[in-house]
Amino acid sequence: MQVRDILRSNKSPHILATFQWAILILSLAFNLHFTVFVTGTVADGGLKVITLFSVWMLFFSSILCALFYRIRKEGVEEKSIFTLSILTALFSGLNISLYFVDDLILMMQATEVVAWALYNGVFFVSMYKISIAFLLPALRKGEGMKQGEPQNERKLRAQG
Repeated sequence: MQVRDILRSNKSPHILATFQWAILILSLAFNLHFTVFVTGTVADGGLKVITLFSVWMLFFSSILCALFYRIRKEGVEEKSIFTLSILTALFSGLNISLYFVDDLILMMQATEVVAWALYNGVFFVSMYKISIAFLLPALRKGEGMKQGEPQNERKLRAQG
């Protein structure tokens, strides 16, 4: 029942954003960096290849953009994630399109760095929202209890 409530809430896009970022980082850690397809262009004596992560950023930032479009009026975090995901999709699409153009390797790498920075920004804003939503109520509840005093003794004092 709780999982269904979480998936229906407005926190599920934030959880999806952090989860897919974690999968991406784990796949980088285990060196699963493989080629999706070869473009056929040659630059500086080598083939330009499009990797999985370039397509991953374009695909998942487009999905996050659609998810956060629905809840963009909730708060500043949702608006900023919506904007960051749009910019990530644009820069990632530009990065993939620059793979097909010769002699623009520096611009291609620059757009890839910008896309990665924006993609990581989505994760950090989502983590901020999740920590505010889940950790702040726990801290407030713990603040009500006095330090070092069991809850039963506090109830007894309140009654007596």
